[in-house]
This record gives sequence, C-alpha cells and structure tokens, in this order.
Amino acid sequence: MNNNTEPTASSKMPGWLHKLAAAWRWLIEPSLSVVEPERRLRARLLMAMLLILLVLMFFSLILTIFGPFSQPAAIIWIMIAVVLLFGVEYGLSRGKHYQVAADMLVGTVFVATLASVIVNPTDTQTFFFLVLGGLIASLFLSARVTALVFFITFVVLLVLPFIVTGISTKDIIGLFFILMVGCLVMMAAVLREGYLKQIDWQTQQLVESEMHLRELSIRDPLTALFNRRYLEEALALEMIRSLRKQYPIGIIMVDVDHFKKFNDIHGHAAGDAVLIQVGNIFRSHVRSSDITCRYGGEEFIIVMPEATLEITQMRAEQIRTNVRQFHVQYEGSTLEAVTLSIGISVFPTNGSTIDEILRAADTALYRAKNNGRDQVVTADQGSG
Repeated sequence: MNNNTEPTASSKMPGWLHKLAAAWRWLIEPSLSVVEPERRLRARLLMAMLLILLVLMFFSLILTIFGPFSQPAAIIWIMIAVVLLFGVEYGLSRGKHYQVAADMLVGTVFVATLASVIVNPTDTQTFFFLVLGGLIASLFLSARVTALVFFITFVVLLVLPFIVTGISTKDIIGLFFILMVGCLVMMAAVLREGYLKQIDWQTQQLVESEMHLRELSIRDPLTALFNRRYLEEALALEMIRSLRKQYPIGIIMVDVDHFKKFNDIHGHAAGDAVLIQVGNIFRSHVRSSDITCRYGGEEFIIVMPEATLEITQMRAEQIRTNVRQFHVQYEGSTLEAVTLSIGISVFPTNGSTIDEILRAADTALYRAKNNGRDQVVTADQGSG
C-alpha cells in the first residue's frame, strides 16, 4: 500500500511565510470579550485596516521627511499626529473597546484630511480624500452616523471657499462626486444594517425555538415536571458526581394510591387535576438542586443529591403528610384526600447503576402498597 501523500499547498510554503501568516493572524485577533461572530469579523477588519493605514502613513512620513516629497512643516506634524492616533486606535481595537477605536478612526481620517486641505489648499486632490471618513463610517458605524458624516463633509466643502483663502468654487467639483458616493454608501449601510438586524432576529428566534423544543423534550406536558428521559440523563450525571465527590443520592419513588379507582369515579379530567396538584406539592418541598420527574402514569421520582437515608426518609414523610392533608379542588367541588405510597433507596448503598437503584426504590414502593398504602418504606426495610 502506498502511503505517500501529495504535499498540500500550505506544506510547500517556506517557514518564514508560515511565521508571517501566524503573526498577522495574531495581530488582527480580537479580544475574547468580543464573542459575536459578526462583531469579531468587524473587529478583525478594523485592526487590519488600522495596521495597513499605520504602515502606509509611517512610510509616507519617512518619505516626506527624508525623501523627495516636500510638504509644509504643518503637514508633517499632521502626519505625525495621525500615526500616533492610529497606534492608539489599534491598541483600543485589540481590547473590548474596538467600537471606540472605530469612532476615533472616522474622526481622525476626517479631521486630518480637512486639516491638510486648510494647510495646503493648492493640493486639490486632497479634497477627494474627505470621502474616506464616510466610507469607513459605513463599515463600522450605524447608517445614521454614516449619513451624518457625509452631511458634515458636504457642508464643510460648501463653506471652505468662503473661509479658506486659495480655494475657489471651481475646486469643489468633487462635491457632486462626494454626494453621489455618499448616497450609494448610505444605501449600502442601510441595507447592511437591516440585514444584520434580520440575522440577529432570526438567530434569536432559533435560540428561543431550540430552548422551547428542549423544554418540550424534557418536560411532562401535564405536570410541567421533568420526564423519564431527562431523569435518566440527569441521574447518570449526578451519579458520576456522587462517586467523584463521595456523597449519597436519595431516591424517592411515589405512587398515587387507588388512582385508577379515582379516575373511574370522577373522570380522567379530575385525575389530571390530582396529578397537577401533587406535582405542585412536590415542587414546594424540594430544593433547587433536586430533580422531580413524572416517571409515568401516577408514578413520580424525586432525586435528592447529597441526601442521606435519614434526610430522604424525613422529606418523603413530609411530602406524604402534606399530600394527605391537601384536598384537590375540581370544578367548584372538593375531592377526597389523596394518599401516597413511597419507596426510598440511596445511591450507592442500594445499587451501583441506575437500574439497580431504581429497582430498589420500586421494590420498596410495592412493599409499601402491599402493607396497606399511605406509608414510606425504605429499600433496607424492603429487603428485610
């Protein structure tokens, strides 16, 4: 058998290129506090843009100072300030304040370009760079803020010929270009924002639907207690914790006495009312860490982590007494008292598996029923 495999494209890359790619990924990796995928993507885009602008501005500054490009001293100071601000904004974008960095980037580009126009009005090409502020805003800011940036840009270009010497209205032909670009960018920003809101809404709907379906799959629809499926999953996990931390688990198995006879006399609707009220009583007598389930028909199981035999038996007696003293109200009439037969087992004393521990509680329950019902029997008593 030939074990030779064709080398992949990445394996053909030289080592220095691998290191360069890894360094780039590290440089544009957002903070872990930014968890939403779309926001992490925007944070990566912002850091990549800042790094590129920072490098371009740095080399432009070097060429301006030491190279063939001659610029007024004020332009050089503006470029130095921009490089420093880009560095600060990149630092902010690496943390959870990337949105602040995006706001600062838009302001930096706009103010720096405007300052360059005012300092050197003879360079009419600079006018067109004013549109950069709006373009960057459309990527990272809301549609309203993007519209505001383009509006300010348009107004500034209108008043520049009246406040800066050397600029004529003929030099502001780019107004129409900026206005057109602004409208297009605004349309794109509105569509993007609406698209993102739609995605967020659909994601929320999917999460809520998943949670609802999960609840339906683990809850009994009548009593709203957990069902048998959830009991088996939760008890298996609880038994693992029990063995690791060395604590017992009390199991209470409950059966409503003469429930079939009750249904025959009063009807199934009245029987459902009994089960609902019994389930409510169970909820009021258990801790938040306990697991209360409708096991099937008129049988219930309560799982009590960190409960000894004595605590489990005491809690079972309290439940039995409270249910016996409670009279179910149904269609304006009071039904006769309901009694419970209860079997108790404790993990790991009475079994090392789910089947064994439930079988021990079930055996104790049937002993309680055979002994006359309306009583609590432990697995130890049942085996005696």
